[in-house]
Amino acid sequence: MTVRRMSARRAREVIEAAELVKAPDWSDTRHWHVVSDGEVLVVVAPSYGGTSRSGRNGWRWWLADHGPSGDRRREGTIEQAAARGLADWERWSTAER
Repeated sequence: MTVRRMSARRAREVIEAAELVKAPDWSDTRHWHVVSDGEVLVVVAPSYGGTSRSGRNGWRWWLADHGPSGDRRREGTIEQAAARGLADWERWSTAER
């Protein structure tokens, strides 16, 4: 039997209520959380390895339930990374299992 974790309509409602906020440990990690109804959906973090003075080269994201992956996906702004993370979360949360 296949089961959907969440309907597409409900997932859109969760996304529309989501906010980008500093993580509680921001001063140590510089991580940001995309939160909806008190639940962390996506983690966004600065990506390093670039040639700028700070070494930053964008922003990485991952689903909070899954932890960071080893891929090199990154976006230029924190907002773009949060949006890509929410798109990933929507696909994951509505996928048939």
